[in-house]
Amino acid sequence: MKVSHRVALLSTVIVIVAFSIFSIVQFISVRNTLYQQAEISTQEASKALSAQVTNWLNGKMALIDSLRDIIDVEYSEERVQSLFLVPKLSEEFLMVFAGKASDGTWISNDKSWSSDKDARQRPWYALAQSHSQTVLTDPYVDISTKEIIISAVTKLSDNGRSRGSFGGDLSLKVVSDAVNTLNFHGKGYAFLMSADGTIISHPNTELNAKSVDQLFEGQRPNFTSTMQESTVDGVDVYTLFEPLTGLSSKEWFIGVVLNKSLVMAESRHLGWLAVASTIISALACSLILYWVVTRLLKPLGYLNGSLVEINQGEGDLTKRLAITSKDEFASVSGEFNQFIAYLQTLIEQIQRTSSAVREKSGQIAASASESEKGLSNQLFELEQLATAMNEMSSTAQEVANSAQQAADAAECADRATEKGVSIVGNTTQAIDAMAADMDQIVGTISDLSGYSDNIESILTVITGIAEQTNLLALNAAIEAARAGDMGRGFAVVADEVRALASRTQESTEQISNMIQQLQSGVRNAQTTIKGSHQRASETRKIANEAGEALQAIRDSIGQIGNMTVQIATAAEQQSCTSEEINRNTLNIREICQQVSEGIAVQARHSESMKSMTEQQDQSLGRFKV
Repeated sequence: MKVSHRVALLSTVIVIVAFSIFSIVQFISVRNTLYQQAEISTQEASKALSAQVTNWLNGKMALIDSLRDIIDVEYSEERVQSLFLVPKLSEEFLMVFAGKASDGTWISNDKSWSSDKDARQRPWYALAQSHSQTVLTDPYVDISTKEIIISAVTKLSDNGRSRGSFGGDLSLKVVSDAVNTLNFHGKGYAFLMSADGTIISHPNTELNAKSVDQLFEGQRPNFTSTMQESTVDGVDVYTLFEPLTGLSSKEWFIGVVLNKSLVMAESRHLGWLAVASTIISALACSLILYWVVTRLLKPLGYLNGSLVEINQGEGDLTKRLAITSKDEFASVSGEFNQFIAYLQTLIEQIQRTSSAVREKSGQIAASASESEKGLSNQLFELEQLATAMNEMSSTAQEVANSAQQAADAAECADRATEKGVSIVGNTTQAIDAMAADMDQIVGTISDLSGYSDNIESILTVITGIAEQTNLLALNAAIEAARAGDMGRGFAVVADEVRALASRTQESTEQISNMIQQLQSGVRNAQTTIKGSHQRASETRKIANEAGEALQAIRDSIGQIGNMTVQIATAAEQQSCTSEEINRNTLNIREICQQVSEGIAVQARHSESMKSMTEQQDQSLGRFKV
């Protein structure tokens, strides 16, 4: 993109941004001003309407107050009826009526109207009795005329004594007409409502006696005199509520609804006008700036043409730019001519220096070639040395590995021998424990033999007792036989005792035989255990000798392991030394190789430098100095 285009585009953007900011600020200011003006004018109009409605209602209540005072001075039913028929009251009220406290009958200025209902049961009667001044009832719709009716009621008294209540019906058509004529230059309307949100008078009569929530789609606004946004029938509106402050008995409001789009129509018109002005101004500024910048940059075109001629003139540094003016472009042309003169001198010096560099480059290339050959021979010798050192290092490493394997084998044998010594020791301990157990068993068997002898002596005593018992039982049987029938029972017992003694004697003989067999087995076991004890002693002796032999083997293996470790250490040190020598040799070889490569690179660079200096001479030769 040309400089002229960039300058024009940047200027256009700046103009658009500036005009946009100005237009936005102006639009916001106008919108706020329109909002404030609408709020102020609406408040003034609603206050005026509020005062008008308040004065009208207060005038009606004042008339009822005057009538009450007149009746109170001189009360009689005839006088009340005559006062109700005064033409002024018929002009001001739809009907004047009263209800007597004595029987609830009615008094009215309309002879054609009558009611059989007790006046004392009507809401207006109780309302009048509960207030000392005239008050207004709640509005209601007349069934026949569909008009909004309200009543101003007060007490009917006779020198301060209550005689009932009376009042007058008022049509709010006058109020409705006054409210409905306020349309705010076609931008909205006003309506009358009570404090509980009941609409008293609205241009749309279908909303009369309805809740204000129905008007605002269920979103009841705040009843304040400050303008606020809301929605009516899907349309954005401004609304405010002005109270009827001078009305003492009722709290009513003048509600105002303004169409937001109509109120802000001027601001939208101004916004579109600002957008159009911004676009037109931006286009005009772009064209003017493009023309001005093109005129200003025309000398730069001449300068560019001169530079093209110098560039296409085969490097002719003898040409100079023509200076035809005294502005900044002329100053630039003069400075460029001085630069060309300096460049001409510099090219001459470079040409001379390039020739000298070309000669030196040839000499450096020849010297580098000789150095490369010497380093190649040195590198060959180092490679042979590295090979020999590598072989010696490998041999030393093999010796170290073999010694290490021998040391590992000796260590394994030592561990196995140590384990064998431990097993022999455990075996000896087990044999000793077994011998001790055998000694205990021998003692136990001896005790068992003694116990058997004791049992045998006890059985001998039991056998003797059984024989004596048998003898006594026999004697008892003989005596019982002598006694005859008297001793028959005793003879039976004696036979049983003798049979029991016989069985005891037989059992004793069986136990004696079993004890003899047990004593024979005990003696055999005692003999066998004594033989086992002797063999265990001999085995313990052999195990001790095996442990001593294994310990001697372990000591010899330890000496072999130590010597093997020393051999492995020495071989490892030799291998490390060989590897160190090998690494140093390889490092020297790498250094020599790097030096050789560096010399080769230097030689190539020298050749390249020589070639570049030749090319430089050719390039510098293109300049005409």
